[in-house]
Amino acid sequence: HFAVIPMGFAVETPLQPFMGRKERRRSSAGKLFLGDHCDLRASPLIAKLLAKHGEPALVLFSEEVLKINRRGEAVPRVLLVAPNALFLLDSGTMRVRRKIQIKRLAAIRMSEHNDNFLALIHPEEYDVLLVCARKIEATLAIGDAFGAVTGRRDTEKDESGSRKKDESRSENLEPPRLPVELSSNFTYAAGADLTKRVTFTRLENGEVDTTVADIVG
Repeated sequence: HFAVIPMGFAVETPLQPFMGRKERRRSSAGKLFLGDHCDLRASPLIAKLLAKHGEPALVLFSEEVLKINRRGEAVPRVLLVAPNALFLLDSGTMRVRRKIQIKRLAAIRMSEHNDNFLALIHPEEYDVLLVCARKIEATLAIGDAFGAVTGRRDTEKDESGSRKKDESRSENLEPPRLPVELSSNFTYAAGADLTKRVTFTRLENGEVDTTVADIVG
């Protein structure tokens, strides 16, 4: 069972800070949480892609994003969140450029300001820095999928061959939560041998200046 964001769910007005700390952009007022913003559910190509990767034909979230590569360049991508994995697709061909098993994520990092940056932390490989206009909705969709896929109870077969539940685990346990870390700056692994720091500074005019720099030494 997946706690999918309902179709047509409107953001509350007035806007409240995400997690009590993350500022919201004015453009978020009245914005609908539609999930599949790229209408990938209607695409036979995406249905074939999901089947190839062992995913059910279910798109929890999709949106056009910018991926910041290790050289600091913004590359257009389509973010697709499925029940077990998230995909970064080529915005032109829809080919998979990166696949991340959601259960392997360690955290999502964002600033406390009203910017559009978020980092997906994947300790087993390297992290991903994205610019996403619907970062809060993306975070909720990924978090719901993480709780579902990591909260599945282990089962085993009894002597008759039927599956039985692991009774050692409480039925009332809440699903694990993917940590969302908020701060005025954070680090992420842009590659196996490269760590970067993202720093957010509030300017006098109220805008937020964002810098991404290599960490040397």
